Amino acid sequence: MTAAPVVPADVLANVRQRWPEIVDAWASHVGTEFQTLCDQYRATSPAVLPARYGYVVAVDTLDGPLVFRSSPDPRGPDQAAVAAALANLGISPTVHQTLATDHGTWTVLDRVLPGTSLIQSDPAAIRLDALFSPLAAMHHQPAPRAGMPSILDWLSERLTDDNLTDLRPGTTIAPADERETALNLLAELARDHIPGLCHGDASMGNLIASGTDRWMLIDPRGMTGESAYDVAVLAIRAARIHDSVNLIPHIAKLADVTAERVRTWMAIANAARV
Repeated sequence: MTAAPVVPADVLANVRQRWPEIVDAWASHVGTEFQTLCDQYRATSPAVLPARYGYVVAVDTLDGPLVFRSSPDPRGPDQAAVAAALANLGISPTVHQTLATDHGTWTVLDRVLPGTSLIQSDPAAIRLDALFSPLAAMHHQPAPRAGMPSILDWLSERLTDDNLTDLRPGTTIAPADERETALNLLAELARDHIPGLCHGDASMGNLIASGTDRWMLIDPRGMTGESAYDVAVLAIRAARIHDSVNLIPHIAKLADVTAERVRTWMAIANAARV
């Protein structure tokens, strides 16, 4: 039997702050559920991976290295559905199994190697086409499940929250007039918005290296949206590294979206401190 690693204290603290009503039940069952998966996959050498709101463990199996991920998020099934849809497009790790329990959602995925996150990588060595071209595969793809929440509603809530605490590192809540402008832009985008496949959190920590020059998306938010939003979130980060007036048109072409829509989503995401 493979001993279950302890859930990190910072993960428990984050989960307790976000979902205080479910954290104890989740934490008390996660070890037993992990053992069941280890038995099923004959997993060995468990090692806990960094995470904010989940229990993520790398394991070795006879079929190759895998990751077992347990999320207490009530939207866990939606997140798993998006992860599987992205995997089918070849831009996320292969999903071998999704298991919904009374206390959370487990996802069993291929372990991506070397698995270095974008935030840990040398900016000078990152090619824009390697980052943005894979996002083109999402364009016009349908949402993987009916009834999923919308990224538009989530952004609207952030823009109207005067006490927002989940902010992009190094930022403070945007001024009221900036957020009001962003809400108007969001309403304009909503007029021709078709809910589709969207990662929803294309931050630098959620892109990991696969091989020497390929990037995989992990930990989707579990919402409908559009690929131009993901392009915009990633473009905000890329703009810090690549200072060029042609940056957004270049990125948009790589990702098969319009530069105008990317710029609009960037303004919204910036005001929402995504």
